Amino acid sequence: MKKILSIVLSLLTVCCLCVDLTGKAISFTPGFEIHSAAGLMLNYSHNNDVTAEDAPYFEYEVMYAKNADTQYMPGSLVQIMAAVIVLEQCSDPAVNTFDLSTVLTVDASLYNGLSEMTEYPDDIRTADFKDGDQVTVEELLYAMLLTSSCEAATVLANQFGNGSIQSFVDSMNTRAAELGCTQTTFTNVTGLYDAAQKTTANDLMRITLHALSIDKFREIALATSKKVGTPNVERHWGDEWIWTHSNLMTQESSTYYMEDVKGIKTANLTAQGRNIITTASRDGNNYLVILLAAPFEDGEGELQYYHMDDAKALFEWAFTHFSYETILSDSTELGQVSVLNGDRVDYVLIKPAKAYRALWYDMADIASVEQVITKTDPVSAPIKENDKLGTVTLKFSGQEIATIDLVATSSVDLSKAKYYSALIAHFPKTEWLTRAILFSVLLCAIYIALCIHSHIVYLQRLKPLQPVHLHPNSAAAKKEARTSTDPKKKKK
Repeated sequence: MKKILSIVLSLLTVCCLCVDLTGKAISFTPGFEIHSAAGLMLNYSHNNDVTAEDAPYFEYEVMYAKNADTQYMPGSLVQIMAAVIVLEQCSDPAVNTFDLSTVLTVDASLYNGLSEMTEYPDDIRTADFKDGDQVTVEELLYAMLLTSSCEAATVLANQFGNGSIQSFVDSMNTRAAELGCTQTTFTNVTGLYDAAQKTTANDLMRITLHALSIDKFREIALATSKKVGTPNVERHWGDEWIWTHSNLMTQESSTYYMEDVKGIKTANLTAQGRNIITTASRDGNNYLVILLAAPFEDGEGELQYYHMDDAKALFEWAFTHFSYETILSDSTELGQVSVLNGDRVDYVLIKPAKAYRALWYDMADIASVEQVITKTDPVSAPIKENDKLGTVTLKFSGQEIATIDLVATSSVDLSKAKYYSALIAHFPKTEWLTRAILFSVLLCAIYIALCIHSHIVYLQRLKPLQPVHLHPNSAAAKKEARTSTDPKKKKK
């Protein structure tokens, strides 16, 4: 009773918020603690722009996160990635000729030694396959995703790894990296204990959202049970062979049953705890919960299913306290921007380019959302309606929620009279005028220098010739002397 009361009181307290950088919205902290060591909850919706090659199939908003980037062993959650590899290869004839209807023969030698290869044989899950059973690829996928069948996982990995399970595991790692998983390493396809096999809640989110974009994966992973055709070797479970999903939240006979919950995958590891990835839908909203390393027992040693307790608490929290709200309307005027040279107008109003809606916690006051506006002011005409003129950043408690473009609410034409007047008035201050003046000064300096040089050369040409002094004994000197002393010659 005290525990219930404390939870109720906690829910009445306004939760603190933080921005989750992996999603596009805020994540909230509920008024209760989950038992799982790591957790992630998000709301996801179909992306209408899936025709773009690089567009994600789903858009999502993170609502809750705990240790979402801390590495843990995924257990049989690795089989989600294995299913993706199989389904993508089946849909690509260039890779191989197998499809979902291809019949494979179960080879028990592929998995008979698992109990000797693992420190925790109790972690092995089976779907009661017998050596020689003939089942389709699709049936093996059902067995793997619903029951965590180690037999189905190894048979599929061997077949789609071209006879090499390790090659298949390598392709899982490659595909995970392509999906943006930076902290994930797969070492086997069964999910059995291996300290080197690690991932995070955020990486599992990327893998699961991609898997959910595949129609056949959704059909299989969200199924409650699967009735299998009779195999060739012997009948199973009497006249019927039925696999039931290991997620007790999908079973009406379970105390954990929730009507809105579907699949997707559970995993148990003796050395770490219980893991689960599951989804629920209500009121048009889709929620995905990822929980890792929930304890097997409580403080008194009693067996517990804390991963399902946590998932149920998070779903009920979302169902009760969250709804989509308009945080910023696209018709809200957020000020004005001055317009230069506008025709009969010297300003234009600005508004958000689009409305911003988010899944909002009902105890968080929308009026407390801060609007930080950055705008280009002034701008020059002409301006067209919906031209971007700035941005508005939405913040709550100092943390960023979203950034949205601000656009002009109307068009503003250019006034040519104002434009040319401004051009003339501004010309003396322009850089071009400064450059022209500097260039003119340079030309004048060059011209003056050339004039000075020419004058010097001219003066040098006007200087008289210097007298030539002849040697006294030279013939020319003697002739000059005779001429100067002969009166007759001198008279002439």
